[in-house]
Amino acid sequence: MTVLEAARQQLTDLETQLSASNPQLYRHLALYLQVLRDGLLNTVQQACFHLATQAYPDRYLELDASQRQVLHRRLRSLVQRATSLLTVEHLAHLASQMAREQHRQRQRRRSRLLEALEQGEPSESLADADESDQPPHGSVHLGLALPIGADFLPTSSFAISSAPQAPSLASDAADTDPGEEGEQDSAMQAMAEAFSEWLEQSPPRAPTPWDGGSLPSEPALLMAWIAGFELALSRRLRNLSHALNVELLRLGLSRTLLPVSLLDAVLAGQLDTLEAPANLLRLPLPFGPDAGPARLETMTVLLRPDDLELALPKLRTCRTRIQQHRQEVRRMAQHYRRIQRRVQALEAEQLWLQDINPAQTPPLPPT
Repeated sequence: MTVLEAARQQLTDLETQLSASNPQLYRHLALYLQVLRDGLLNTVQQACFHLATQAYPDRYLELDASQRQVLHRRLRSLVQRATSLLTVEHLAHLASQMAREQHRQRQRRRSRLLEALEQGEPSESLADADESDQPPHGSVHLGLALPIGADFLPTSSFAISSAPQAPSLASDAADTDPGEEGEQDSAMQAMAEAFSEWLEQSPPRAPTPWDGGSLPSEPALLMAWIAGFELALSRRLRNLSHALNVELLRLGLSRTLLPVSLLDAVLAGQLDTLEAPANLLRLPLPFGPDAGPARLETMTVLLRPDDLELALPKLRTCRTRIQQHRQEVRRMAQHYRRIQRRVQALEAEQLWLQDINPAQTPPLPPT
């Protein structure tokens, strides 16, 4: 067995080992979701209980008996509908949909960039866009230009005195040879054309973690599958949170409804929040006093896996098992990547030797 064949065999052994451990990972995920389904209603009721009795007791007291019964019935119905979708198969399907949507967004951005390059003179189009997007008189416009020029800042005292002074832009423009300007323009045009050709070339479709309907046998794809599963779970809980907040607003228990994009920003850690009980989101409103006891705030439901795991000890135990399995897959993925790079290097070496001396180099073994 050659070195290349041995390396390929190592890749096959790792894939076989991973395939043998996938059923255990599936059981860990299925048990996690089962515990989550069993404890989700009680957790939602606890979060809404805090809203109704601690945050906004006056509003809950304004509801009559029939409205309160409708509220509790709607909460149970929404949770029951969400739990029916908290399965490994449903979340894997949602993760696949989210990945396809991200791919379409990247393709749209790629197309827009290609169109901008084909139109030429992006600075003029940007200037026209800036003029057309001017706000009406009296409104606030937040531009993207620098607030100050470079000449506003004082010269740094840490500058090296022996370094040659950079000439001004005006002197550079005056001393530039017209031939050099033409060469620079040609180089920039060539770079733009090369970049446009690269954008026009659609990359080959790479395998996705959801291509076979089962857990991948390649470590890197399995890591991506687990990450997509976690994102899908967070998305499903976010959707349930938004539906609960809509119902609370409809019955008057809440006076504000935060947009879904804002909930996503909180989940992504892009927005600072105030301290709040588990599965509740507390945010200052963008109007009113900036500080002090009179500052306006809002509190809504936001179900998060971390808060749910703190409230449900069995769920936290399931998470620990999943994390241990995930660390093992990450270790295998790193080892798999190193061997894969070695296989690629050996294959490239064989091709090189075959190209320079095809008569003495044996053909590549089948992959």
